[in-house]
Amino acid sequence: MDFHNLSWGEITDLPEDWPQTLVDAPTHALVESWKQQADDLRQKTLYQGFLERLGREWAIETGIIEGLYDISEAGTKTLIEQGFQASFLTHDDTNQPVADVLNKIRDQYDALQGLYAFVGGQRPLGTSYIRELHQVLTAHQRTYEARDTLGNRVERELPRGVWKSLPNNVEHPDDTQFEFCPPEHVDAEMERLVAMHQSHESQKVPPDVQAAWLHHRFTLIHPFTDGNGRVARCLATLVLLKAHWLPLVVTRTDRANYIDAIRHADRGILRPLVDVFGKLQRIAIRKAFSLTDQVLDEAPALDSLLARARKRLDDRTQQAEKDRDRAVAVADSLCEFAYQRAKAVATQTEQALSTPNFSVKCRADCGRRNDEATENWFYLQSVDAAKKLDYFADRQRYSAWVRLQITAGHRTEILISFHGIGKHPSVVLGAAIMAYSRSRTERSTKGEGAHTQLGPVVLLADEPFEFTPPEDPAAVQQRFQRWLDAGLLRGIVYWQTTI
Repeated sequence: MDFHNLSWGEITDLPEDWPQTLVDAPTHALVESWKQQADDLRQKTLYQGFLERLGREWAIETGIIEGLYDISEAGTKTLIEQGFQASFLTHDDTNQPVADVLNKIRDQYDALQGLYAFVGGQRPLGTSYIRELHQVLTAHQRTYEARDTLGNRVERELPRGVWKSLPNNVEHPDDTQFEFCPPEHVDAEMERLVAMHQSHESQKVPPDVQAAWLHHRFTLIHPFTDGNGRVARCLATLVLLKAHWLPLVVTRTDRANYIDAIRHADRGILRPLVDVFGKLQRIAIRKAFSLTDQVLDEAPALDSLLARARKRLDDRTQQAEKDRDRAVAVADSLCEFAYQRAKAVATQTEQALSTPNFSVKCRADCGRRNDEATENWFYLQSVDAAKKLDYFADRQRYSAWVRLQITAGHRTEILISFHGIGKHPSVVLGAAIMAYSRSRTERSTKGEGAHTQLGPVVLLADEPFEFTPPEDPAAVQQRFQRWLDAGLLRGIVYWQTTI
């Protein structure tokens, strides 16, 4: 089937082999670890603030993705942190009147809050609620852009909460079109969509698989004149919230991968969209894990504190110790595996590149857990990488590293840092892989000694590797090997660019 030139067809159910082809075990394991802590955090002020900021980000970015408005990154950050106030935006921050932009953002934020209320009321999803969602999301959107019979772009009044009355399609960059469901079939297709979704709920299909399927099949129908993307992300978020996951926050930086995954789903390949949703959930959970020590510092009433402490001692202490011991043992084995792999790459690289006229020296070393002489090396690099990946690296809970050094005139170092993901008491451990240059400056004319200068840290993977105690250690090592080999390959490419 051609990638771009697709015509409408009735929506299809999940493939029969979805349990083997679509389920992402690492994401589910991370979510389960998060849910164990979330119950203790839900009433905390700091956690509620985190959810509000996440909701504001969701509301802002969902409109940016659809091209409703543009907002600068600085303006976006201010609105997320401070709230939707006109005084926080200047005319230079956005391409439309500030009041209009904020009204549209508030509509989207109200829709998200409505999802929480819907979940709390335990209502079944139906077409009437989907229409309600569209009305809320577009409350301050008066028009939409369309083409007239001559192909000219025109502004038309947007009908809210009403199925489309005219055909619609999407234009691809190569000028081909994807045709959505014809208006006369929308009612029937939307009823089929809801019925299939209810079947998935009864079958206990995992939330990320449900969300990806519902999102994509809804976009294939495209039942509204405009605003379908926003509604689709609402429906995916609704599925996740029902399962006590976090909202689906798709930002402008995620847009290219998100759209590409949707295009693959158009061809019948749903896994990339499931992977995108899983990645975004992991990012949100890592942010939440990084809050936990601050949240737990809030002082509750003494009676509540003692009751919770007693319950934890009775129900969790023994299991927590087992989980920690198991996670540490797996991390130790991954560190050793990485060290052996780095040594092999060092030998292969040196043998392949050294010539009589050009010398390349490679070696690998490591700092293992509880090695007081070395385990705290590379603190700054590890923290820098974690900040760039937007999570907290807990080196007190676990700390080890593996380094591959390549010297050819100057030195490039590829570093794998092992640490905790998020703050105590999270049981998630993992690693980040990065590269940087190391050079030695000359002695100064004032007689000062030479010193080492480090270049900026360059990430070699767009996510940290992470695992939780319930995962099978063999499966963890298989995932780690793929992640490590991809990172080492990127590290060699980075070194080549510095020659």
